[in-house]
Amino acid sequence: MTGDLPRCALCRVAIQVAQNVVFREDGRVQHFECAPVVCPVCGRDVLPGEPIRRQDERPIHANCWLRQKRSSSRT
Repeated sequence: MTGDLPRCALCRVAIQVAQNVVFREDGRVQHFECAPVVCPVCGRDVLPGEPIRRQDERPIHANCWLRQKRSSSRT
């Protein structure tokens, strides 16, 4: 069901049913309070506005994703 729900405008994580949200003037929705999002590759926080990719629905830094992709293509 999460495929039908929007993503938070700030943290870009899918909004879950029964979460507290704020509706923005631009029509997008965001969490009332976003939980920290951690990159599964480097372990650093994924901050709003940083370029991301997705790995099994989890946000990952774009640079970490690219580095992972390059290393897997070499093997």
